[in-house]
Amino acid sequence: MLLQGQPMQNPILSEYQRTRRLGAFFVLLLSFAAATVHFLLTLEQRMELQSQRLAIKALHLDAQLLPLQKFADSMQQQALLEQADLLSVFNSPLYTLDGQTPDIASLRSAQRLSNNELHFLSRSEAALNTARTLYPWLDRVLYWSDQDLVYLTPQQLSLLQIQTLQPWLEQQRKVPVAEQAGLSHLETNKILLSRRLSFADGHGGWLIFVIDSAVLLEPFQKLLPGTDFFLLDEHGKLLGNSQTPLRDLEQRVLQLQRIGKQPLSLVMLEQRQSLFGAGLLALLTFWLGYLLVLSLALWAFLYRYRQKTLQPVKRLTIHIERLLRDQGGVRHIPRGWEELFDKINRLKP
Repeated sequence: MLLQGQPMQNPILSEYQRTRRLGAFFVLLLSFAAATVHFLLTLEQRMELQSQRLAIKALHLDAQLLPLQKFADSMQQQALLEQADLLSVFNSPLYTLDGQTPDIASLRSAQRLSNNELHFLSRSEAALNTARTLYPWLDRVLYWSDQDLVYLTPQQLSLLQIQTLQPWLEQQRKVPVAEQAGLSHLETNKILLSRRLSFADGHGGWLIFVIDSAVLLEPFQKLLPGTDFFLLDEHGKLLGNSQTPLRDLEQRVLQLQRIGKQPLSLVMLEQRQSLFGAGLLALLTFWLGYLLVLSLALWAFLYRYRQKTLQPVKRLTIHIERLLRDQGGVRHIPRGWEELFDKINRLKP
């Protein structure tokens, strides 16, 4: 029983305030959950996009290396078919292991270099120089005979280049002939693409292309300045990289892509901190976006509830209190509530 003069308690107002607090809590919770799901989906899409980009880079790299490998194969076939008479003049850059230019006549008399080899080198010099022009990352071309005579182009720093390759050649001579071909790593961040050449007269040697890894991978690094690239062989050993030396590997995120059908893999290293920072910023952006949208939706529903329910109930409470005090009811009855106000008026004795 209501006591005359005591204001009525409005349970709807208390429930409205409780609903508003619960709504704010659920808006925070749902917006964060939605932002997290959105972020994870975006992260997955980003990783797929990065994988696709890496695959495209691998195809581009394959398209650069494959012609050079085909060219080396054609040189091998040409060497097998080489048949030549004695050359009167041989002006190609030929060196001994100490960097000296030997006398061609003495080499022939000592049978250290066959006429087929001389003719092959003389005919191939223009093609090898053209290959260096077509491929800027092709640092040097060499032919290293079994008799330790070296054809070298370009001729600058010949002794240094020969001394650098001697450990690699000694290692090559220890493996079977069938395995004396392929890609090898040089300590100066160079990749050696080698082919074993055999001539019909029994002589042979190695055709060696020295590839500058940094120049080969430079276009990729220019597209992604904060990213490093390096190449692995079929056994997972390092062949070359875009930056020397590689540092802070534990702070990087690694992605790997096979390069066509070649025994090569292209690896991309991204900064872990940059990925985390970008991911945190994306998560915060998604969360603020969802929070704004859900907050506006909650405010709209609460506003409508206050205008359509809370305010009329408040007017009804005031109306009842005035009737209890014999002050007459309120004048302005909310729209749609006329019947209820009228029934309450009839309850007044």
